[in-house]
Amino acid sequence: MVNIVQFTQSEPHSIINTLLLFGFLALATSCALPRQIAALVAGINLGAVMGAIVATLAVTVGCWLTFSVSRYLLAARVRARYPDKINSLSDFIAEKTFLKVIVIRLLPIGSNFLTNIVAGVSKVSMKAYVSGSLVGFIPQMVIFSLAGSGIRLGAKTELIASGVLFVIALLLTAYLVKVRKKNSKNATSVN
Repeated sequence: MVNIVQFTQSEPHSIINTLLLFGFLALATSCALPRQIAALVAGINLGAVMGAIVATLAVTVGCWLTFSVSRYLLAARVRARYPDKINSLSDFIAEKTFLKVIVIRLLPIGSNFLTNIVAGVSKVSMKAYVSGSLVGFIPQMVIFSLAGSGIRLGAKTELIASGVLFVIALLLTAYLVKVRKKNSKNATSVN
């Protein structure tokens, strides 16, 4: 087996090596590799900017692959077994799907793989789900690509920047959750 990290470090800006890394990360994230690890590997091999771009696109393709397999191969069986749960999930995420998916992706918790499977078996729009995921992935991809680049270069600046961005992402996530809870309470009190 070829060591992908060592292989791409020999010529980090080679188009072929970048495409190989992209394909590997897309396939690996579609099979449950955490997106943060994908960004870290891309940052180590390609630097902060190119690593963030490649990792974001690869993780988005991995998201689409898992969503598609779930939608076209698993959905009928899962819907038949858990119709009430799938219907309530579909109803919840169907309204403002793009924005809700961005919020879900900003949260640094949960399994990307399981989220893609659950979304695939629901009745959400694939376009809104995948595009919302793409936008929601960006902050973590930048943070972990910067960290990977800092590890590669031994640069404190990239490591500090990634830590600051991580804290900002956590604060933004907490704010969005607070707004969501407040909106839910207001909607409940109106009814």
